Amino acid sequence: MLSLKLFRRLNKPLLAAPMMARFTGSAAAVKTGKNYASHWRTERIVSIALMGLFPASVLYSSQIVDTLLAGSISLHVYWGLEALVVDYLRVPVVGQLANKAGHAAITLLAIVTLAGFLQVIFVGDGLGNAIVTLWKL
Repeated sequence: MLSLKLFRRLNKPLLAAPMMARFTGSAAAVKTGKNYASHWRTERIVSIALMGLFPASVLYSSQIVDTLLAGSISLHVYWGLEALVVDYLRVPVVGQLANKAGHAAITLLAIVTLAGFLQVIFVGDGLGNAIVTLWKL
C-alpha cells in the first residue's frame, strides 16, 4: 500500500492554482483572486441577450431596446478585447507600459463606441432603423 505522504504527492495537480491564475481570466480578477465563474456567466448572458436584442431592435425600434443593444454590444466588444490584451500583452512579455496602454486603449474604444451608439439613438433615428438602413444598401 502507498503511504499517505506518497499518495498526497502523487495526487497534486500539475499546475497549482496560482500558476493557472496568471494565464487565465481578467487581470483585475487575478490581482484580487476572485472566482471567474460569475464573470464568465455574465459574459454568456450578455452574448445570449445580443441574439434577441438585434431582432428586437429591428422589429420594435425604441430608445430602451436600442440602449440595451448599445450597452450589450459595447460590453461584449470590451470583454473580447480585454481577453486579447490579457492574453497577448502580458507584463513579462511586453512590459508594464504596453499592458497598461492596451487596457487604456480598449477602455477608451468602448467608451467612444458607446457614445457613438447613444448619439445615433438619441439624436438620430435609432440603432434599429440604422440597421435597417444599412441592410437596404
